[in-house]
Amino acid sequence: MYSFVYSNNIKYRLSRHIAFWLAWISYFITIYVLRPGAYSIGFSSFLAYTILETFVVMSIDIIFCYTVMYFLVPKYLIKGKYFLFVLLLVIFILLDASVSNLYYYVFVNPLREYFGLMPWEKIAFPQLLLGMSSVLMITWSATTIRFLKLWHLKQQEIDLLKSEKISREMKFIDTYIQPSFVPQLLKKVYSYAVASSHKVPEMLERMQRILSYLIDECNHSTVAISKEVEAIKDFLQLEKLTNNGRMNIHYDLNAEAGNKRIVPFILFPLIENNFRQVNDNITDNHWVNILLNITDNNLTLEIKNSKPVETSNLMNYETSNLQQIRKRLELLYPQSHKLHIIIEEETFIIRLEVALNRAVS
Repeated sequence: MYSFVYSNNIKYRLSRHIAFWLAWISYFITIYVLRPGAYSIGFSSFLAYTILETFVVMSIDIIFCYTVMYFLVPKYLIKGKYFLFVLLLVIFILLDASVSNLYYYVFVNPLREYFGLMPWEKIAFPQLLLGMSSVLMITWSATTIRFLKLWHLKQQEIDLLKSEKISREMKFIDTYIQPSFVPQLLKKVYSYAVASSHKVPEMLERMQRILSYLIDECNHSTVAISKEVEAIKDFLQLEKLTNNGRMNIHYDLNAEAGNKRIVPFILFPLIENNFRQVNDNITDNHWVNILLNITDNNLTLEIKNSKPVETSNLMNYETSNLQQIRKRLELLYPQSHKLHIIIEEETFIIRLEVALNRAVS
């Protein structure tokens, strides 16, 4: 059906034009066959006459329609030459009326005489112009269909350009938002390995699971929320193992996700970025609370921290990394997410709300 409507292949173009004209011809035959005359020569003979008359009369209408659609519209209307378009349209309407009048005397009247019908008497010009409503209706419908097709194709081009723009921006942002915690954690694991710590096997196992998620799942358009949550849990456990008791980490990520899905690497960067900011500033005991809640198709992630002693960087918390995270959300969940950064007297909070069913395809 798409090829039938939009394809420029000669086979499809001819098919849709033939279908268009057959539909109109069928309509006018149905209307004309109800005129008086069938009782005098019989319905079958009158139907045959009506079919022939319709084909004869509509031949000039077809020429008028294509002249307007493929000459007047692209040459004058689309180019903004409205006065010339209206002037030429009026001229062509008068010309069509004149030729139609000639057709009635040259072709239709002999046809009527052949079928035993009275020939048409002289047709008044105003009456002929009034009869032009049918050709104008046909031309209007054909031009409307053409404009709707052009509009639809233009919308597809715009959507394609938008998706290409989003794809390019996403590639840039994804190269910017890199899992920079990996080399840092590797350094920590190395230091623990040198010290022959019993924590090293668990660290390596959790890092292996995180890296598997980043490599295997983050190439998909969406992933099960449970998979991203498991990767976050492994990251948080690694932070617990490596913070040397300086940070009290509590999290509740056991929300019932069911079969809900999310664009990968949406929640993870927020949490990782938060720990990066905290780790750079804490000099005393610190706490972090992370809560994930899913209701219907709405997800809420809240990250709450106690303020570190050094808070100068919190006055302008919009770091470049967080700005890229915000931009990524705007591209993937346009007008369907809220990202708030709240700085209070003793705490600062990051709250993300996402409508899961409104991700960009």
